[in-house]
Amino acid sequence: MRIEGVASGDGFPELDGRRGMSAESLIRVLGAEAAERLMFYWGGTRVSVPGMDELYRVRMKERIRSAYENGATPAQVSERFGVSVRTAQRMRILSDTIERETEII
Repeated sequence: MRIEGVASGDGFPELDGRRGMSAESLIRVLGAEAAERLMFYWGGTRVSVPGMDELYRVRMKERIRSAYENGATPAQVSERFGVSVRTAQRMRILSDTIERETEII
């Protein structure tokens, strides 16, 4: 995957087989505001960044939740997103649970 404005490997020096990044490189990749926020919360600690597969799953869940909010049935969600009806039902229940927890807070 190529990120707009970032050359392949640019700003990602190898450090013992792991990627490391300077503040300048981080700002170039994320922008000043996002880089500052990241450094404020996580600076100096070693973190594991989720991969693109995790991002795909999060976006899929958001789309499924949106489908339910727009009145889709588990059968329609199953067909549209290529999951089993049972999985679609579980995702609807999870979505409802999350909403109820938000209301309690």
